[in-house]
Amino acid sequence: MEILTGIMGAFGLSASAGLNAYIPLLVIAIVARFTDLIQLNSPWDTLTSWWVIGLLLVLTLVEFFADKVPAVNHVNDLIQTIIRPVAGAIVFAASAKVITDIHPVLSLAAGLIVAGSVHAVKAAAVRPAGWSRYQGRIRRFRRMT
Repeated sequence: MEILTGIMGAFGLSASAGLNAYIPLLVIAIVARFTDLIQLNSPWDTLTSWWVIGLLLVLTLVEFFADKVPAVNHVNDLIQTIIRPVAGAIVFAASAKVITDIHPVLSLAAGLIVAGSVHAVKAAAVRPAGWSRYQGRIRRFRRMT
């Protein structure tokens, strides 16, 4: 059962990295740093250093606020097309290796595919930047009919 929860946790974290690259990495870094729930093996234990946690915190805030401005959001999604799948691969490999002995290449590939798929769906589903301008016109047209 422990193996199953470890693998499902790895899939869940890598899927969430497809939506926001830095929050899952930050969660793993903080949990591994301050609790005994996760013990990261080398080279993933680098995530627990203070400068990496600080950098992840800053990047999380940048991505959070960039997501609120429509034009900046599209540029951010374009940049994140590379970053989110890589973050998903790192999160999957770091969290799956904690519980199981999955080969690192398989872990990285699975995380890359899961996070990349989630990011592709998110990027395709985002409304166009000028959509709010047309919503007002649609409402006015509906009132007239």
